[in-house]
Amino acid sequence: MIVNKRVKRPMTQKEMAKKFCVSVSTVKRYISLPRDEYEKEAEDKRNLAFSLRESGLRWKEIAERMNTTQNSAIAYYRRYLLQKQQ
Repeated sequence: MIVNKRVKRPMTQKEMAKKFCVSVSTVKRYISLPRDEYEKEAEDKRNLAFSLRESGLRWKEIAERMNTTQNSAIAYYRRYLLQKQQ
């Protein structure tokens, strides 16, 4: 079973494992994104942070538009720059 949309879970992975009598690693494997989807999502976030910053927005505004913290928005931007250098 692969979850297509990330949602806030009502319980922790440890609680899920106990409830369904499986290991925590099994729960992680079932609820995690496939690697290619994760990388695509991360790339989209980096591109968005870069384009918003290049459009002249401040970090606070970028973070609000991305629904994240200022530090995360800055980190996405810096990772974008690092990947473009390589």
